[in-house]
Amino acid sequence: MGLINSKPKQNYIINGDMTIAQRGTSFAAIATAAYSLDRWQYGKSGSMVHTVSQSSDAPTSSQSGYNFLSSLDATVTTAQVSIGVNDENFLRQSIEGYNFNKVAKQKPFTISFWVKATVTGTYCVAFRNSGSDRSYIAEYSVNSGNTWEYKTLTIAASPSAGTWDYTNGIGLQVLFVMAAGTNRQTTAGSWQTGNFIASSNQVNAVGTISNIFRITGVMLNEGPSAQPFRLFGNSTTEELNECLRYYEQTGVVSSSTTVIAGNSFTDIFPFKAFKRTTPTFVLSGNWYTSGGVPSTFPQTGTVTPWGFRGNIVAVATSVYADIALNIDAEL
Repeated sequence: MGLINSKPKQNYIINGDMTIAQRGTSFAAIATAAYSLDRWQYGKSGSMVHTVSQSSDAPTSSQSGYNFLSSLDATVTTAQVSIGVNDENFLRQSIEGYNFNKVAKQKPFTISFWVKATVTGTYCVAFRNSGSDRSYIAEYSVNSGNTWEYKTLTIAASPSAGTWDYTNGIGLQVLFVMAAGTNRQTTAGSWQTGNFIASSNQVNAVGTISNIFRITGVMLNEGPSAQPFRLFGNSTTEELNECLRYYEQTGVVSSSTTVIAGNSFTDIFPFKAFKRTTPTFVLSGNWYTSGGVPSTFPQTGTVTPWGFRGNIVAVATSVYADIALNIDAEL
């Protein structure tokens, strides 16, 4: 079952059960560095193309001892039979430095997860520091195609040498690898100097259209033994709040005021959660006058991790705002 009789320790992977999906549940031809389910990023260099989505396929509670509802699915839509020397393909979560410092700074840690893949053979999970100048490759085997399997990997204590961030930047990158060229490969089982993501044993999981790679129940805990899966937070609500530190998608936010035409209209829009850093954001919608004539997007007077202040010059006596925000403070 992949569970042991030991007191659970906190999971430092956020959204490890793949339930939070603020951006949506399906991402066709996803671009490299784009996010799909909350906190999960897709990476590639090569001609392979995936649809990444939230799948309802997950290990049963009798298998796992946990009621998983979702998995993260990467399905090949354009295959790449031959992997170039610099090509790579992976799903990644970056752990914030504050959290990595708590659980695994220069200490051994264990990652456990459930995986289901079409292609059998050796796969790799890679761990990199913030500067991508120290890498650790851990191998595991997919033994049966299209079957949920539980894996645990213990990682040696990270070195003090190299570029590490123990504050609000990238503390540790965790990569689930689907393909890697020879220039991206190194020896597994120990920390290496350089930027690597796999060993030479890594299979090519993107060589055929419709190949799947699914993961769920991703758990990273301190120490040399896997702990039973738990969320980063204590509930799904708390897990969403943790996700909101990095990304927030609001519904339509409305505001109105009465001003003299030509004067500045200002309003404050607080975020739902304090952000990791001062975010960037995309405004969806327009500011309108009472006559229904669109004006321009607001000029941003102040942006902080708490919220932002929008300024606009009114073009009529009454002005109201009808706007939605995509707020990004991802690592």
